[in-house]
Amino acid sequence: MFRFILTALLFLTIHLFAQSGQFSGVVTDAKTGEPLVGANVTIPALGIGTTTDSDGFFTLRNVSFGDHQISVNFLGYKNFQRIVSVSRNTEPVKISLAPTPLAGKAVNIVATRAIEGETPAAFSTLTNEEIETRYYAQDIPVLLSELPSTTYYSENGSGLGYTYMSIRGFDQRRISVMINGVPQNDPEDHNVYWVD
Repeated sequence: MFRFILTALLFLTIHLFAQSGQFSGVVTDAKTGEPLVGANVTIPALGIGTTTDSDGFFTLRNVSFGDHQISVNFLGYKNFQRIVSVSRNTEPVKISLAPTPLAGKAVNIVATRAIEGETPAAFSTLTNEEIETRYYAQDIPVLLSELPSTTYYSENGSGLGYTYMSIRGFDQRRISVMINGVPQNDPEDHNVYWVD
């Protein structure tokens, strides 16, 4: 009896595998013809799916013979759905996805400058005219030393080369230095290197 059940299960398994095939194809951009890498290809009714490779190629294995609805989607492209027939001699298909814009909420970017007396932080501003009249070839800390509570020192004493500054006793590692809103402090030690 055991041999009979084992033989029946073997033939049933062979019969089941004989009734399934594979479905393959390539997914491309409808406008450019370029392959789409990473597009999702699924047969929702069977619960199987895959993604396309670097050439836009995909293969779905163990697909039962018959008609199935295939679904292909990729971010930034219209979803594609079609009924396909899977048989022993199913040829690879070419699927072209049409690009579609992504709808999103509008983003408004508003910027303001620091205004003396309204901004909750102490700051000083040097205008272009002040820089042109005061700056002569020295490093920037020498120019900035003319601002209130700011001092500088230079390794060689001339204001050229490695120059450092402090504001109200804090060295430049404790000061956020920005030029036109862009931070100048080194990300590792938070120091400012004026010679680089």
